[in-house]
Amino acid sequence: MSDTKQDPRVQGEGDYRAARRHRRDVQEFVAGHDEDDIEELARDAAPRSEAEQRDMLEAEREGRARARGRKPGNSPSER
Repeated sequence: MSDTKQDPRVQGEGDYRAARRHRRDVQEFVAGHDEDDIEELARDAAPRSEAEQRDMLEAEREGRARARGRKPGNSPSER
């Protein structure tokens, strides 16, 4: 373990406060909308073309690669 003091505001990978806020916000959203509203919002968020679907999948792949700590396209499985 490091001898340096850590900033108490930094929570690291397990950001429990953010997780609680997210969970609360999701619960409030769901409570304020009926199932049909949520399904309609999900349909509206779906890609409208094959090109848009490819773009969305590529953006997701890039985000996952960054979350793993490397640049997109730097591993054989991502090429």
